[in-house]
Amino acid sequence: MELKDFPNYFQAADSISIKSQKSYLNIIRIDLISMIIAALLAIYSFQDVSQKFWVYSFTGLFLLIGLILTIVLKSKKYEDIWYQGRALAESSKTLTWRFVTCAEYFEQGLNINTAKERFIQRIREVSNEFKDLSKSMDSKILNQEIITSKMVELRNLSMYERKSYYIKNRIEDQQGWYSKKAEWNKVRYNFWFWVIIASQFLALISIVVLMNNPESNWNVVGLLTTIASSAISWLQIKQHQEQKQAYTTASEELNFIKQLSYNVSTEEELSEFILDSENAISREHTLWLAQRRK
Repeated sequence: MELKDFPNYFQAADSISIKSQKSYLNIIRIDLISMIIAALLAIYSFQDVSQKFWVYSFTGLFLLIGLILTIVLKSKKYEDIWYQGRALAESSKTLTWRFVTCAEYFEQGLNINTAKERFIQRIREVSNEFKDLSKSMDSKILNQEIITSKMVELRNLSMYERKSYYIKNRIEDQQGWYSKKAEWNKVRYNFWFWVIIASQFLALISIVVLMNNPESNWNVVGLLTTIASSAISWLQIKQHQEQKQAYTTASEELNFIKQLSYNVSTEEELSEFILDSENAISREHTLWLAQRRK
């Protein structure tokens, strides 16, 4: 399913979550870079008073930028909007897949109008859990359809067609995304890990150099330790290792579930199959949310 085929609440929540995530991470990025630049300006001890004035001035400017950005993060609450938006989007997506595949609570035997009423009721209940988020979401998107024509079209397919569509467009698509993200986080974790080690090692060497040349006006220890501290902070924010493990586990669990799809030959078995799959995906998201809240 394409983005436009999902309910308006999924589209609005997904959009605001992605925007808030980018804003949050970009601000932290600039904040850390400002601290590194401030440390960079202090690596040489100028003797001329006028030179010192300008160095201190620029150092203070970058420190001020860092302070302002920290205040912006606190006031704008990008992190909370990011988490809440993702929670609402994932909940809406799960309900959508249950609706189009005629899973539990949206069974195939229901009148289409009854199924629609149940879906709208559940979407309303879920969105009410995130009332504070509504003021941040795009009103134009919220005014779009809750139940799209594609959702009704998929619901009208035969049981085997719905099963095949779900396996390809939900399970296999999600598996591919998990695998790609797991590998991406593994690479990122190793990169930042080695940045930390290299910075700390070079800082140690710099100390030895200064011990042997105490008259030197060059001191990169502060810069290197700031780089190491910033890299550690970035790792804690991104949680690459934890996310890699979570994505790998979720991908493996979905694979086990998919391998049992040959047993699905009735509407009841399909409903149970869908619930098992959606629960596995929900567990990954719950784990992600718990890690972000630490």
